[in-house]
Amino acid sequence: YKGTGEVIDLSHVFGTNIPTYLIGETPQREDYVTVEANGFYIQRWTFTEHAGTHVDMPAHFVAGAQTVDQYDADLLVSPAVVIDISEKAATDADASLTVEDIQAWESANGEIPEGALVIMYSGWDVRWDTPEAFRNADADDIQHYPGFSPEAAVFLLEERDIHGIGVDTLSLDPGNSATFDVHLSVLSAGKYGIEGLA
Repeated sequence: YKGTGEVIDLSHVFGTNIPTYLIGETPQREDYVTVEANGFYIQRWTFTEHAGTHVDMPAHFVAGAQTVDQYDADLLVSPAVVIDISEKAATDADASLTVEDIQAWESANGEIPEGALVIMYSGWDVRWDTPEAFRNADADDIQHYPGFSPEAAVFLLEERDIHGIGVDTLSLDPGNSATFDVHLSVLSAGKYGIEGLA
Protein backbone atom coordinates (compact mmCIF):
# COMPACT_ATOMS: atom_id res chain seq x y z
CA TYR A 1 0.00 0.00 0.00
CA LYS A 2 1.74 3.11 -1.28
CA GLY A 3 5.09 1.30 -0.98
CA THR A 4 4.79 0.57 2.73
CA GLY A 5 3.58 -2.22 4.93
CA GLU A 6 3.40 -5.96 4.60
CA VAL A 7 1.11 -7.92 2.28
CA ILE A 8 -0.78 -10.60 4.23
CA ASP A 9 -2.96 -13.30 2.68
CA LEU A 10 -6.14 -13.48 4.76
CA SER A 11 -7.98 -16.00 2.58
CA HIS A 12 -8.98 -19.53 3.55
CA VAL A 13 -8.15 -22.42 1.23
CA PHE A 14 -11.13 -22.99 -1.07
CA GLY A 15 -12.53 -26.51 -1.18
CA THR A 16 -15.56 -28.77 -1.28
CA ASN A 17 -16.03 -28.80 2.50
CA ILE A 18 -16.13 -25.12 3.43
CA PRO A 19 -18.77 -23.22 5.42
CA THR A 20 -21.45 -21.50 3.33
CA TYR A 21 -24.14 -18.98 4.18
CA LEU A 22 -26.92 -20.92 2.43
CA ILE A 23 -27.45 -24.65 2.61
CA GLY A 24 -26.74 -26.04 -0.85
CA GLU A 25 -23.95 -23.59 -1.71
CA THR A 26 -21.28 -26.22 -1.11
CA PRO A 27 -18.75 -26.11 -3.98
CA GLN A 28 -18.45 -29.13 -6.29
CA ARG A 29 -15.22 -30.23 -8.03
CA GLU A 30 -14.34 -32.83 -10.65
CA ASP A 31 -11.36 -33.63 -12.84
CA TYR A 32 -12.07 -32.34 -16.37
CA VAL A 33 -8.90 -33.64 -18.01
CA THR A 34 -5.89 -35.37 -16.47
CA VAL A 35 -2.18 -35.52 -17.19
CA GLU A 36 -2.43 -39.31 -17.58
CA ALA A 37 -5.26 -39.23 -20.13
CA ASN A 38 -4.80 -35.85 -21.79
CA GLY A 39 -1.26 -34.66 -21.10
CA PHE A 40 -2.38 -31.78 -18.86
CA TYR A 41 -4.64 -31.22 -15.87
CA ILE A 42 -7.81 -29.10 -15.57
CA GLN A 43 -10.54 -29.16 -12.94
CA ARG A 44 -14.19 -28.17 -13.30
CA TRP A 45 -15.62 -26.24 -10.32
CA THR A 46 -19.24 -25.30 -9.62
CA PHE A 47 -19.82 -22.78 -6.83
CA THR A 48 -21.66 -19.60 -5.94
CA GLU A 49 -19.78 -16.30 -5.87
CA HIS A 50 -20.59 -16.05 -2.16
CA ALA A 51 -18.57 -19.16 -1.20
CA GLY A 52 -15.18 -19.02 0.51
CA THR A 53 -13.28 -15.88 1.40
CA HIS A 54 -14.85 -13.31 -0.89
CA VAL A 55 -15.66 -9.64 -1.47
CA ASP A 56 -19.23 -8.29 -1.31
CA MET A 57 -19.47 -5.48 -3.86
CA PRO A 58 -22.21 -2.80 -3.83
CA ALA A 59 -24.31 -4.78 -6.36
CA HIS A 60 -24.70 -7.58 -3.80
CA PHE A 61 -27.41 -5.53 -2.05
CA VAL A 62 -28.03 -2.51 -4.29
CA ALA A 63 -29.75 -3.06 -7.65
CA GLY A 64 -27.73 -1.58 -10.51
CA ALA A 65 -24.73 -0.77 -8.28
CA GLN A 66 -21.10 -1.56 -9.07
CA THR A 67 -19.89 -5.09 -9.63
CA VAL A 68 -16.23 -5.94 -9.11
CA ASP A 69 -15.35 -5.43 -12.80
CA GLN A 70 -16.58 -1.82 -12.53
CA TYR A 71 -14.83 -1.09 -9.23
CA ASP A 72 -11.62 0.93 -8.96
CA ALA A 73 -8.91 -1.63 -8.17
CA ASP A 74 -6.98 0.97 -6.16
CA LEU A 75 -9.77 0.87 -3.57
CA LEU A 76 -9.19 -2.84 -3.06
CA VAL A 77 -5.66 -2.24 -1.74
CA SER A 78 -5.86 -0.98 1.81
CA PRO A 79 -4.03 -0.85 5.10
CA ALA A 80 -5.74 -3.28 7.47
CA VAL A 81 -7.04 -2.21 10.85
CA VAL A 82 -7.89 -5.30 12.91
CA ILE A 83 -10.21 -4.80 15.88
CA ASP A 84 -10.22 -7.81 18.18
CA ILE A 85 -13.55 -8.69 19.79
CA SER A 86 -12.65 -12.34 20.36
CA GLU A 87 -12.98 -12.10 24.14
CA LYS A 88 -16.65 -11.12 24.04
CA ALA A 89 -17.34 -13.41 21.06
CA ALA A 90 -16.06 -16.37 23.08
CA THR A 91 -19.04 -16.01 25.44
CA ASP A 92 -21.60 -14.45 23.06
CA ALA A 93 -21.95 -15.85 19.53
CA ASP A 94 -24.19 -12.87 18.67
CA ALA A 95 -21.58 -10.28 19.71
CA SER A 96 -21.06 -7.18 17.58
CA LEU A 97 -18.14 -4.89 16.89
CA THR A 98 -19.41 -1.61 18.34
CA VAL A 99 -18.53 2.09 18.18
CA GLU A 100 -17.00 1.62 21.64
CA ASP A 101 -14.71 -1.11 20.26
CA ILE A 102 -13.58 1.27 17.50
CA GLN A 103 -12.94 4.06 20.00
CA ALA A 104 -10.96 1.72 22.27
CA TRP A 105 -8.82 0.63 19.31
CA GLU A 106 -8.21 4.27 18.36
CA SER A 107 -7.30 5.19 21.95
CA ALA A 108 -4.57 2.57 21.81
CA ASN A 109 -3.44 3.00 18.19
CA GLY A 110 -4.50 6.41 16.88
CA GLU A 111 -7.28 7.27 14.46
CA ILE A 112 -8.13 4.75 11.76
CA PRO A 113 -6.07 5.77 8.71
CA GLU A 114 -7.61 7.05 5.50
CA GLY A 115 -8.43 4.27 3.06
CA ALA A 116 -8.39 1.52 5.68
CA LEU A 117 -10.09 -1.84 5.54
CA VAL A 118 -11.49 -2.24 9.06
CA ILE A 119 -11.54 -5.91 10.01
CA MET A 120 -13.44 -7.51 12.87
CA TYR A 121 -11.47 -10.36 14.42
CA SER A 122 -13.80 -12.50 16.50
CA GLY A 123 -11.76 -15.70 16.60
CA TRP A 124 -14.48 -17.39 14.53
CA ASP A 125 -11.98 -18.38 11.84
CA VAL A 126 -10.77 -21.31 13.98
CA ARG A 127 -14.11 -23.01 13.20
CA TRP A 128 -13.54 -22.92 9.41
CA ASP A 129 -12.76 -26.63 9.14
CA THR A 130 -16.05 -27.51 10.88
CA PRO A 131 -18.69 -25.94 8.61
CA GLU A 132 -21.62 -26.69 10.93
CA ALA A 133 -19.90 -24.98 13.88
CA PHE A 134 -18.86 -22.05 11.66
CA ARG A 135 -22.43 -21.53 10.40
CA ASN A 136 -23.72 -22.16 13.95
CA ALA A 137 -27.41 -22.38 13.01
CA ASP A 138 -30.07 -23.13 15.60
CA ALA A 139 -33.14 -25.37 15.16
CA ASP A 140 -34.89 -22.58 13.22
CA ASP A 141 -31.86 -22.21 10.90
CA ILE A 142 -31.01 -18.82 12.40
CA GLN A 143 -27.25 -18.42 12.30
CA HIS A 144 -25.26 -17.18 15.30
CA TYR A 145 -21.85 -15.55 14.87
CA PRO A 146 -20.41 -12.05 15.34
CA GLY A 147 -20.55 -9.12 12.93
CA PHE A 148 -20.45 -5.32 12.88
CA SER A 149 -23.19 -3.41 14.67
CA PRO A 150 -25.21 -1.07 12.42
CA GLU A 151 -24.01 1.89 14.54
CA ALA A 152 -20.35 0.93 14.05
CA ALA A 153 -20.84 0.73 10.30
CA VAL A 154 -22.48 4.17 10.19
CA PHE A 155 -19.71 5.62 12.38
CA LEU A 156 -17.02 4.31 10.01
CA LEU A 157 -18.87 5.65 6.97
CA GLU A 158 -19.65 9.08 8.41
CA GLU A 159 -16.72 9.76 10.74
CA ARG A 160 -13.83 7.93 9.01
CA ASP A 161 -12.68 7.60 5.37
CA ILE A 162 -12.59 3.83 4.96
CA HIS A 163 -12.45 1.67 1.84
CA GLY A 164 -14.43 -1.17 3.39
CA ILE A 165 -14.92 -3.60 6.25
CA GLY A 166 -14.11 -7.27 6.74
CA VAL A 167 -15.11 -10.14 9.03
CA ASP A 168 -13.87 -13.61 9.92
CA THR A 169 -17.46 -14.91 9.77
CA LEU A 170 -20.04 -15.53 7.03
CA SER A 171 -21.63 -12.07 7.13
CA LEU A 172 -20.80 -8.42 7.76
CA ASP A 173 -23.92 -8.39 9.95
CA PRO A 174 -24.22 -10.64 13.00
CA GLY A 175 -25.51 -14.05 11.88
CA ASN A 176 -28.89 -13.55 13.53
CA SER A 177 -29.67 -10.36 11.56
CA ALA A 178 -32.81 -10.48 9.45
CA THR A 179 -32.50 -6.90 8.14
CA PHE A 180 -28.83 -6.78 6.99
CA ASP A 181 -28.42 -3.15 8.07
CA VAL A 182 -24.61 -3.29 7.88
CA HIS A 183 -24.64 -4.67 4.34
CA LEU A 184 -27.13 -2.03 3.27
CA SER A 185 -25.19 0.86 4.85
CA VAL A 186 -21.75 -0.15 3.65
CA LEU A 187 -22.66 -1.30 0.15
CA SER A 188 -25.05 1.62 -0.45
CA ALA A 189 -22.14 3.94 0.35
CA GLY A 190 -20.14 2.40 -2.50
CA LYS A 191 -17.81 0.56 -0.13
CA TYR A 192 -17.15 -3.18 -0.04
CA GLY A 193 -17.09 -5.92 2.55
CA ILE A 194 -14.90 -9.00 2.80
CA GLU A 195 -16.35 -12.11 4.43
CA GLY A 196 -14.77 -15.35 5.58
CA LEU A 197 -11.33 -13.91 6.36
CA ALA A 198 -8.65 -16.13 7.83
